[in-house]
Amino acid sequence: MVLKTFTLEFNGAKEEITYEDDIPFGDMEVIIKKCVDLTDVTKPKVNISEYRRRILQSVLRKAPFTHTDPVAISKLPRKTAEKIIAEVMTDYPLAGCLEGWMTSFLGSAVITDSLQTPTPSVPVSSDGIKKPQTDKDKNGSKEQSQQQGNSSQTQ
Repeated sequence: MVLKTFTLEFNGAKEEITYEDDIPFGDMEVIIKKCVDLTDVTKPKVNISEYRRRILQSVLRKAPFTHTDPVAISKLPRKTAEKIIAEVMTDYPLAGCLEGWMTSFLGSAVITDSLQTPTPSVPVSSDGIKKPQTDKDKNGSKEQSQQQGNSSQTQ
């Protein structure tokens, strides 16, 4: 574990924040267990705010606030908290942690495939690509309907 330090402005003064770039395995297991609902292993539900707060509580070593107190972390100014989280979370990406957990359940091939398979944002139409109708198309459809109506009357 290496201590990393960065500086940010806190209450009008430049302050140093120091954190550990790695966390003991058991501590990370506890954090994941408390922040992830694996009722359906294929669709884990994650409490991201809880994850970020617990990581900060666990890895911060020096900060101008009581970093072990969840209330103190919650009361940080939003911009300050976001800067701290952005810096610290580079070493604790949730996706990487979850990937290890999911591999334990599903195997590495399934996880790799699911992480690389894009999810479409628009459902695929079974009718193919629809083109806007022109006046000619609309008139042609009316004529076809009339012709079909006439032919059914003659039969």
